[in-house]
Amino acid sequence: MAESKKGIFVTIRFWTDFAKEDGSLVVIPKRAWAAGSLYVRASELHGIKSGKSVMFNNLEELMVKLGELLKQHDISLVIRDEEGNLLPRLGRSYPKWTWTGT
Repeated sequence: MAESKKGIFVTIRFWTDFAKEDGSLVVIPKRAWAAGSLYVRASELHGIKSGKSVMFNNLEELMVKLGELLKQHDISLVIRDEEGNLLPRLGRSYPKWTWTGT
């Protein structure tokens, strides 16, 4: 099955090297740190060029760093509201407004 070129692809890499007591590094199968990097795959269709990857240090930081990566590439993730309008949810143009707490 041929891979679709229509999507925007973001890759998440988790670090897998662990230090042993002697200082050498080892990879433990199916284990990874909750830290790593994100990058967007280049896409001629979407006008996306390869850029720098964005590092994250913990899972709580992952969405913030994803937003940074999308902004770096001028990408917007949107949703449709009840009236059919497209609203930015992450990346370029987000946040469109600021919540005032009222």
